[in-house]
Amino acid sequence: MPQYRGTEGQLISVREAKAFAKRHQSRREDVIKGGHNYVEAEFFGLETFQQLLKECGGKPVGFRVYYGVRDEDHDGDEPVVCVDGDGKGKSTPRLIIVPVDAHGVDLSGLMSVGGHKDMPEDGKVLVNGPICPRHC
Repeated sequence: MPQYRGTEGQLISVREAKAFAKRHQSRREDVIKGGHNYVEAEFFGLETFQQLLKECGGKPVGFRVYYGVRDEDHDGDEPVVCVDGDGKGKSTPRLIIVPVDAHGVDLSGLMSVGGHKDMPEDGKVLVNGPICPRHC
């Protein structure tokens, strides 16, 4: 089982980060032509992060970010989550942010990391940040 200290990850220069972003942004037209919604970024508020930490029921040392996909309709003023198979939405990538303890356990119960598959599924995770290019 991993032992996390809260120092994981790496700070990189803005120049390096721009290269990551530019490569993703260059795929925009291909994503749209493929029938999917293009998402450049998501924003998450600090107060919402703090609320997540209060409700997680453990001692987080960091966050794990999962990649997810769901159908959304982006034709109106705000994205709308679509029921699978209703024909309105397009495949849309979204982030799922989960607090994690020092042993690598998702404190929300989202994933069964660390042998905690019996954790209740009523924990909280952070999703649905305003997306860019709509809200940049």
